[in-house]
Amino acid sequence: MDIVQMGYFITIVECRCNLSLAAKKIHISQSALSQFITQFETNEGIQLFHRKNGRLERLTEAGELVFQYSTEILSRYDEMLAMISRESAKQHGTIRLGVPSLILRVYFSTILPDFLLKHPDINIQISEGGGIELLRKFVEGELNFALLIEPTKLDPKKYEQHIIQMDEYVAFMDKDHELAQKDLLEWKDIQPYPIATFNKSFTTYHAITEKMKKEKTKLKLTYLSSSWDYLVEATYGNEIISILPRPVAELIDRDRFTVVHFRDYIPFNIWLCRPYKHKLGEVESFVYEEFLKLYYSPVTEKNGDDYVV
Repeated sequence: MDIVQMGYFITIVECRCNLSLAAKKIHISQSALSQFITQFETNEGIQLFHRKNGRLERLTEAGELVFQYSTEILSRYDEMLAMISRESAKQHGTIRLGVPSLILRVYFSTILPDFLLKHPDINIQISEGGGIELLRKFVEGELNFALLIEPTKLDPKKYEQHIIQMDEYVAFMDKDHELAQKDLLEWKDIQPYPIATFNKSFTTYHAITEKMKKEKTKLKLTYLSSSWDYLVEATYGNEIISILPRPVAELIDRDRFTVVHFRDYIPFNIWLCRPYKHKLGEVESFVYEEFLKLYYSPVTEKNGDDYVV
């Protein structure tokens, strides 16, 4: 059974032995799929499925084992293909950059296209996602660089980290919300209201929950999403408050929504990170240094829990 046939077999099982449905899903004829199963069972002297009135009903014990092995092999095969793609990108000067979607839109929407136009020989592949997922990919070596939100939770002995933007989290609410006129919010002010924010795949969610522990305040984290625009719209005409990074304020309708800052705010600081290596490629070094120039900040390095100028 080759890789393609394993895929056929897995699809049949996932479609609950419905050959018609499985055939449509993988775009081959039902007769070809049926013939594949029959020939395999005949050639190998093994029965994969119990049958009833000529129809596949369920896996045999042996079929269960083949299904288990096929699933594991295909998973490893997909991992191998991903690895080949990454290594190919390295050898062809491709830079893989992990960027949270919001940061990509606010800070890179103009600068990155301009950079690529000036340097057409450099290929930068963008990987978007929540901060937690990007951190995982970065640590596992799937990314050359990553823009991560503080706290990065990276070992400073293994990773070079430079801050490129300092900001904060703020509260978004309907313009007629009873807290909309406050100059600064205390965390206890928002405790009675339903709270919306990014879901658990984002650093934002964990930064807020950590803040709540320190403040000994319980918030009703009722509405979670990966979409900042949905989270802002969710506050319209009601008492919901969305806690989001301040840059979102540049993208909203100020006639409908209000942004209020916290007195003791949570930092929304962005770090450009890369692993320390004995040898760096010329393209990799060039791109990293150019990004630092574009987003230079007086506070440039992270050493443990301290910032070093």
